[in-house]
Amino acid sequence: MSESRDLTRKATRGLSWSGGTLLVQTLLNVAITAVLARLLSPREYGVVGAAMIVGAIGNSIANLGMSQVVIQRRDIEERHIGTVIFLSMLIATILGLLQWSFAQQIADFLHVPELFLVSRVLAVMMVANAFNLIAEAILSRHLKFKISSIARLLAWTASYVGLAIPLAYLGLSYWALVVAYMAEAFILASIYFFFARDYLVRPSFDMQSYRDIRSQSLGYSLAGISTFTAKYIDNVIVARLIGTAELGIYSRAYYLIAMPANLFGNLNKSVVFPLLSKVHSDTARLRTAQLKGYALTAALTLPTSAFLCCFAKELVVTILGHKWMDAVAPIIVFSAVIYFRVGYRVCSAVTLATGRSYQTASMQFTYMALVASFAFFSAPYGVNAVALAVSGAIATSFFLYATISCRMTGLSAQDFALVHVPPVAFAAVVFAAGSAVKMLLAGSPDYLVLATGLLVIGTLSVVTLYLKASLLFGKYGAEVLQTLTSKKTKWIRFA
Repeated sequence: MSESRDLTRKATRGLSWSGGTLLVQTLLNVAITAVLARLLSPREYGVVGAAMIVGAIGNSIANLGMSQVVIQRRDIEERHIGTVIFLSMLIATILGLLQWSFAQQIADFLHVPELFLVSRVLAVMMVANAFNLIAEAILSRHLKFKISSIARLLAWTASYVGLAIPLAYLGLSYWALVVAYMAEAFILASIYFFFARDYLVRPSFDMQSYRDIRSQSLGYSLAGISTFTAKYIDNVIVARLIGTAELGIYSRAYYLIAMPANLFGNLNKSVVFPLLSKVHSDTARLRTAQLKGYALTAALTLPTSAFLCCFAKELVVTILGHKWMDAVAPIIVFSAVIYFRVGYRVCSAVTLATGRSYQTASMQFTYMALVASFAFFSAPYGVNAVALAVSGAIATSFFLYATISCRMTGLSAQDFALVHVPPVAFAAVVFAAGSAVKMLLAGSPDYLVLATGLLVIGTLSVVTLYLKASLLFGKYGAEVLQTLTSKKTKWIRFA
C-alpha cells in the first residue's frame, strides 16, 4: 500500500509537470504555426515534411528499442546502460554516414530534389537524437519527469521561437525549419547531458549485457520501426504519387490535428509507461489503469474532435491563412479520429509495460499494413481521399488493439463501452452548440466565430465540471481528474 501511494504521488507529479509543459508547448506551437504558415508556402512545408521522414527513419532504427528496455527492465545495471549507450551511438553514426552517402537516391525516391542537400545536413544530428532517446529513458526510469519535461520545452522554444521564425522572415525558406530542427536536437542533448550526468555511464560494450537485453530490445525495435512506418508511409505515398505541395497540405493538416494526440501520447511515453512498468505483474491494477486511461482519453478527445470538426474552416483561416484552404477537408477527417489515435496509445502502453514487445510489434505491423494499403489505393483520388482512408485505418487498428489489450487485462466489453458513454454524449452537445454558434454568426469574420465558439464551449465545459464532473469524464475519468487537480479546484464537483 505504501509503494502504491508513493507511485500515485509520483504519477501525479509526473503528469502535472509533463502535462503542463506539453500544454504550454502545444499552445506555443499553435502560435508559431500561425506565424510560419504565413511565411512559408505549402511546397516549402512539403520539403520539410519529406526531410522529417528521412530523419525519423534513422531515429527509429538507431535505438533498436533499447531505450524502452532501460525503462521497463526491472534488474538493469550500469553495464547494461553502458552497452545501450555504446550501441546506440555506434548505430546512429553508421546510419548518419549512410544517409549522407545515399542522399541523392533519397531525393530521387521521394521526388523532392531539394532533399539531396537537406538529407546530408540532417545526417550530422543522428547521434544527438540517439543520445536524447537514451538520456530521456534513463531519466524516466528514475521518475525524473520534471527535468525531461522542462528540457524538451526549453529546447523546442529556443529553436522555433529563436531561430525558425526569424530565419523564415529573412527569407531562408524551408531551411528555417531545418535549422530549427537541428538546433532543437543539439540543445536538448546539451541539457540532458548536464542534468542526467549522475545517471549516465561511460559507453562500453559488454557481450553478456547485450545478450540480456537482445531479445526484448528486438521486439521493441520491431514495434518502433513499424510504428514509424505507419506514421510516415502515407506521407511517402503522397509525396511520390501526388506531389510536394500536396504533401505540405496533407502534413500540415495532420500535424495540426496531431497536437492533442501527441500531448497525451507523450504523457504515455514519459510518465504512464514508466509507472505501469513498475506494476506490470499486478493485473488488477493494470486493468483499472487501462479503464481510467480510456475514460480520461475519451473525455479529453471526443469533445475536442466535435469542436474541431465544427470549426475546421475557421481554424484554418485564423491559424494558417487563406492559402491553406485545401487543408480544411483533411482536418475535418483527421479530427474525427483523434480519440482512436490516442486510445491506441493507451493500448500500446499496457502491452509495452507488461514486456509483451513482440505482441506490440505484431499489432504495429498490422497498423502499418492497414495505413499503407489504404493510402496507396486511395492516392489516385487525391489528398482528401488519402486522409479519409488513413483515418479508417486508424479506427480499425484501434478496435483490433483494444480487443487484444482488454483480453490481456480481463476488461469486459461492457465496461469498455460504458466508460465512453458520458464523453460521447458531451461531444454531441459540443457539436450542437458549435453548429448553433456558426448559424447565429453566419457572415461574421472567421476569427470572431472561432473565438465565440471557444468561449461558448469553454463555458459549457466549466459549468459541466461545476455541476458534476462525471457528466463529462464518467466515474473513472472523474477519479483521475480528482487525483490530478489541486486543493484549489474545490469548485469542481467530482461525485
